[in-house]
Amino acid sequence: MANPDHKTILIEQAYDELKAICTKFQDQSGATDMEVKTLLRELARVYGKDIDENYDIDWEV
Repeated sequence: MANPDHKTILIEQAYDELKAICTKFQDQSGATDMEVKTLLRELARVYGKDIDENYDIDWEV
């Protein structure tokens, strides 16, 4: 990706920030991987997106 557009950069930054937030949440709360995944899916529903299908993100933790 030689010249990524601004939207792609923002998506990558948001992904990195969300991953850090989820990792910190999991460390502090003792939540399981499945609980974090469920939380992310519920948040995605608030925005009306099915993130598993639309963004092809590998949710392996």
